[in-house]
Amino acid sequence: MANIKTQKRKESLLLRELNLILQREIKSEILKSVSVVETRLSADNSHVKIFYQFIPIPENLTIQSIEEELENKLKEIRMILASKLDWRTVPELTFVYDTSLDRANQIDKILKEDKNK
Repeated sequence: MANIKTQKRKESLLLRELNLILQREIKSEILKSVSVVETRLSADNSHVKIFYQFIPIPENLTIQSIEEELENKLKEIRMILASKLDWRTVPELTFVYDTSLDRANQIDKILKEDKNK
């Protein structure tokens, strides 16, 4: 039970720190539109999946451009994270685009169409 609480606490800390790093410390206008919505830390704390969404402020902003920028800045993000965390090792970071909002919008659209019939 305590292990689960510790895991959730670490995930919450990662979520908060990653959002702050992306918004304030990484010098990239593209990544300022990215918001981390969930983190999932592996049982051995060696890997973390980071689920993100973005608001396309510049109209030409795409998932591909964000993924490229995240890949380019991955080492820098991990180094900044290491300086902020008091952990023995910093987990490997994997960024994953969160599609839950897109799926919810599709379901909502289908329900509205069905209601209009």
